[in-house]
Amino acid sequence: TELMSQAYSRGEGIYNTSSRMKVFLRSTDDPFEIWGEGEHIMRMGVINVIDLANIDSVGFIATDDLARFVGDGRFELMGRIDNSDIRGCSLLTA
Repeated sequence: TELMSQAYSRGEGIYNTSSRMKVFLRSTDDPFEIWGEGEHIMRMGVINVIDLANIDSVGFIATDDLARFVGDGRFELMGRIDNSDIRGCSLLTA
């Protein structure tokens, strides 16, 4: 599964997204508890992404990546859920 839109960082694991990409966080304890930007600032959750640029494929991805919102539409990547599978395109080059 691939996204058309990307999140970019200028360092320190803080990411900005484009207007076509919306990031939500879901609770690590309750997968039905989901919050958006501006809710629960600095509380860690699991990343869900809606990518409006994906018009011919799935535009929603639920990851095992942990993050927290830090304000101004940005999020900080914190790592992965314990015991989750290692994922990513770069694994093919290892």
